[in-house]
Amino acid sequence: MRKPIELKKTEIKMTKKTGAYIVMIAGLILLIINISELDFSNLKNGPFSGIVSNVLLILAMIISVRDLNKKENK
Repeated sequence: MRKPIELKKTEIKMTKKTGAYIVMIAGLILLIINISELDFSNLKNGPFSGIVSNVLLILAMIISVRDLNKKENK
């Protein structure tokens, strides 16, 4: 039988931080796509929920990375 892989605390933090950055980049890509598909001539029928959700996702990841950095520096 194989021995399970043991991760140190620093490796786990780096994994969380890397995941947060990946989600942030994906959110930025989706935000750009949503803005490019926005019909500026008729803004009443625009998909604002997609744009707002992407902005909230990016803000949440920024806060998460900041919190991980603060915990790392302690």
